[in-house]
Amino acid sequence: MNMHFMSEGERQYIEKRKAALAATAEWIDSKNSELVGEIKIYKGVEYQMEPRGTYVCLNQSASSSLSGSFTSAFALHKIIDDLKTTNKPKESK
Repeated sequence: MNMHFMSEGERQYIEKRKAALAATAEWIDSKNSELVGEIKIYKGVEYQMEPRGTYVCLNQSASSSLSGSFTSAFALHKIIDDLKTTNKPKESK
């Protein structure tokens, strides 16, 4: 049986190391959740890029068709255009 006993100094070092790693992981998570770049507006809809290159609309309700992430600005613009045309009231003749 191979048993390894840690001294008090080793245990304290490992605890400090774990705490430092947890703090670093938390910092990375907070940096990755921040939006990057400037806020852009397309037909009244504000959107901004996430760190991994996807786009999110700002100031939208969770039930909105524009909630979630979009892979490109072109795809987002297309969806906005489609929503604007389907929500446009029909003119009476």
